[in-house]
Amino acid sequence: LSLPILITFRWYLVINNFSKIKFIDLLRNIISGFSFSLILSSALVIDAAKFIKIKKEIGSKNSFILVGIDKILALFLKVIFIFLFLILYFILFENLNNKIFFLFLIFFSFLFFFFIKIDNLIFYFCSKFLKRKETKNIKLIFAKIKKNIPKLILTNFIILLINTSIYFLIFLSLGGNLLFFELLIFVPIIELLGQFSFIIVGMKELSTVLLLSFFNINTELALAAALIYLFLEYLVVITLYIIFNFNKKNY
Repeated sequence: LSLPILITFRWYLVINNFSKIKFIDLLRNIISGFSFSLILSSALVIDAAKFIKIKKEIGSKNSFILVGIDKILALFLKVIFIFLFLILYFILFENLNNKIFFLFLIFFSFLFFFFIKIDNLIFYFCSKFLKRKETKNIKLIFAKIKKNIPKLILTNFIILLINTSIYFLIFLSLGGNLLFFELLIFVPIIELLGQFSFIIVGMKELSTVLLLSFFNINTELALAAALIYLFLEYLVVITLYIIFNFNKKNY
């Protein structure tokens, strides 16, 4: 139940300087978005729900920018977490060749540097396609969000830990022998690939099966874990949807 709340909190950190919408209303909106995203098998539905919720208050352009920034930061942090835990995994569990290890370390350092300077990267690419006035607007918006970057990193990290814990408990109940540390690498990759579920229905479940083959997990076990996780997503979203809509009727 904590995942939708944390995802809402992450979104709140992005928009709290621009919108007066209450956290509880944002949570209702995210839950509605989750409901339709599960039905339509697309994470983009959640982004569309966010956009629709705030566009009346702050306008379409600013809403699109904020949704875009939230998406870019979340995806970029997933990539950073993948390489961070990949490096730690090799240090703790594998005798990795020094040259390959330093190559991973250099690449991770570059990623972290780009994340710190991500606002400049966004402005650079925006300046190539947008008018100067629109680019300046993005710069002003990002300047207000930047002070919440440490909180956003921490929130995304907690989301990763909770997601990983869920997968770990599922595999543990099914008799799988995956290490928690292995799942810390696996889960953000699955979440990244899950963003393309609008292209291939069941992309998240398919990628779960394919990626787990690298950890010598058989197809049946991997598919069972993916379907259990999907069932839990439905259960949590439906439960929260009923709770919040029931409370809404009472007020």
